[in-house]
Amino acid sequence: MRPGILDCGIIAAVQWQAKEFSDRTSIACKVTCVNDEIALDSDLAIAVFRVFQETLTNISKHANASHVQVKLVELEGLILLEVTDNGCGITDIDMEKQASFGIRGMRERCQQLKGNFHISGDSERGTKVTILIPMSNLEYQSGHLVGLENEFRGPQQPGPIKKKKKVSRL
Repeated sequence: MRPGILDCGIIAAVQWQAKEFSDRTSIACKVTCVNDEIALDSDLAIAVFRVFQETLTNISKHANASHVQVKLVELEGLILLEVTDNGCGITDIDMEKQASFGIRGMRERCQQLKGNFHISGDSERGTKVTILIPMSNLEYQSGHLVGLENEFRGPQQPGPIKKKKKVSRL
């Protein structure tokens, strides 16, 4: 089922959902978009929006966060969504639970669209969820996706990393 807010475009939908989340949970949620609008086909828009919703649900239930940062970017024919919180960080044990249907669902949505899903947690920095999905049906080399994902992330933050684990990369 397609959420009606997507009729306004993915950027407006993500901004609206972030405001609803902040109003409901009192967790600050800042959305950064480089583009004024990103034209996505219906399936891709729904997938990106649903992954965003599930990520916010997980933050409200598990993260004990006070701030969420969201980046939504069109990058060389790819859509990148990155959601970072300052909570307790997802643990290796939580990422490996068989009953983690939310994480499994996010991964499957990305795989169906030939994209990448990545989640990492750090007890001092919180959790980061990143998806990177081609905007068209063209086949992208996985190396191209990984290279662009690494380029977008930029330099790593200094300091020790307590826990970090890759969940799924296509």
